[in-house]
Amino acid sequence: MKSLFLLFTLPLMAAEVRNDITVYGSTPAGIASAVVAAREGKQVLLVEPTKHFGGLLTGGLSNTDFRTLEAVTGFYRDYMDRALAYYEKKYGRNSKQAHDCFFGALTEPHVSDLILRQMMAEQPTLKLWMDTKLTSVKRKGTTIETAQIGGQTVRASVWIDATYEGDLAAMAKVQYRTDRESTAEYGERFAGIIYFDQGRILPGSTGDADPNIQCMNFRIIMTNRPEIRVPVSKPPGYNREEFTKIIPYYRSGQLKEIYTEDHSGIIRLTHITNGKADMNDIKQAVVRFSLPGENNAWPDGSWEDRQKIYDRHLAYDYGLLYFLANDPELPEETRAKAREWGLAKDEFVNNNHISPPLYVREGRRILGDYLFKQQDTETAPRSVRAKAQPEAIASGDYSLNSHGHQAAGPLYPNLVEGDFGYSTTPFMIPYGVIRPREVTNLLVPVAISATHVGYSALRLEPTWTSMGHAAGLAASMALSHGSNVKNVPLEKLQAKLHQQGQATSYTSDIERKSPLFVPVQWAGLRGLLSDIVPFETAVMAPLKRRFGTQYSFAHANHAVEPQQKLDARLETLWKKRLPCAAQVNASTRGEFLQKAYDACQAKSR
Repeated sequence: MKSLFLLFTLPLMAAEVRNDITVYGSTPAGIASAVVAAREGKQVLLVEPTKHFGGLLTGGLSNTDFRTLEAVTGFYRDYMDRALAYYEKKYGRNSKQAHDCFFGALTEPHVSDLILRQMMAEQPTLKLWMDTKLTSVKRKGTTIETAQIGGQTVRASVWIDATYEGDLAAMAKVQYRTDRESTAEYGERFAGIIYFDQGRILPGSTGDADPNIQCMNFRIIMTNRPEIRVPVSKPPGYNREEFTKIIPYYRSGQLKEIYTEDHSGIIRLTHITNGKADMNDIKQAVVRFSLPGENNAWPDGSWEDRQKIYDRHLAYDYGLLYFLANDPELPEETRAKAREWGLAKDEFVNNNHISPPLYVREGRRILGDYLFKQQDTETAPRSVRAKAQPEAIASGDYSLNSHGHQAAGPLYPNLVEGDFGYSTTPFMIPYGVIRPREVTNLLVPVAISATHVGYSALRLEPTWTSMGHAAGLAASMALSHGSNVKNVPLEKLQAKLHQQGQATSYTSDIERKSPLFVPVQWAGLRGLLSDIVPFETAVMAPLKRRFGTQYSFAHANHAVEPQQKLDARLETLWKKRLPCAAQVNASTRGEFLQKAYDACQAKSR
């Protein structure tokens, strides 16, 4: 029987391993890069330095971070479609499982693992090395020539660093940052040292630059189904004293719940499929699930340094779960509620049901040809949209969101410094954010070029995966341009992305399978979508909840409404932006966009 997934082991005596493209890091972005490049017929090697395949998507982060379904396109939406199809086939189209997975966004880790492995196995020119670490990179001028990986010399024409930390880029001596910029550096309101609560920046926020790293925690899959529930054991390194602060809150009744979908408990619970939940940190909880200030050595640390941080977080996170279920000083009612949840017996079966990866929210950030900042997530002046980015290769839709950098102190005893959350408008992501300044055959779709604040809106698996999709396609195209990713014809790259169903502009009513998807995305790159809704008459309606606590209906003021009559105002604006469409006559918006696309494409040939 043909295996769904082939693991290629290292040849013992190979003098040099050669391929067209090498991708380092099997995060979803790395898998997207590898699969997309292999679909183009390229010889691709995907290298994962650890024993865990799939990054956070297969490691506990099953509550996929996006706000509106319309924002998810390209490779990630393909994965979601397959996840939904899996549940429909196994349980029925109208089953609770098909409903609860919300179009594949809330998928169990073992199902995500299966699907990503199937997508890999479909590509005969794609190889995978697992548990194989990069040890050095040889660079000549602006080009990476070879790398030492698992004791082998690997040569590739183009390289992609898809690790959360940016390890390959760092070894290639790409410039990067790990610190927080000050507010003065780029004029970002949320930069630097900040105390934020209930939508307000509080006194004591200096905005000064700071070397601390955004905090981390495990994303733990738990279940309340007795037949597959495994009690949490006391982890090595357990320290009860770290959690005793909780006791008075439950004894007094100030705290009543433990696992909650809102901020009223200790741990954030998001229901996924089959009676399971993704457990996460709650900002401003009495005791945090994360350890602000204790992971600063992670980005530049050795594997030994990272293992110490990993072990510390494992002892703390699983120790907190054990404490809540077992400590005799807690009320029995509290402990009973905690014991309703346990680890899922059918997840992470080779790792004692413990989520394998630590949630690295932020590692290195390269300095690329474009620096993504807070301002790129905001509405443009006198517009209902973020500014148009003619060089966009992806789009995003998430709030500015940081889980904090320093533990609560005397100024605000219950407030972690560096926490913030602030709504944005859907935005466009330029090619330059994944393109390092000084290396011409490397793309970096995860440890991207952004400020700390800008990165906080991009650090999500669907968004990283969109950039990974673009990286895989750009790397493939670069092979015909001297392996120089800066020489890739941008319009051709964007056109192929659109043809493959990846959006570069957000729309609420033109989905990726629509005949108008390509013309509308093409128009968005040229600013035409910004003209549709006049700023002067726009009603800025808030998002309306669609499913659970995470997902909303589409953003207002982002519809194309292709059947609407093309009025004189819009026709004048669009023809001014598109001289190549000056002779186009159309009665509706959709007709104009299609004809304009056809006319301009014909003139550019």
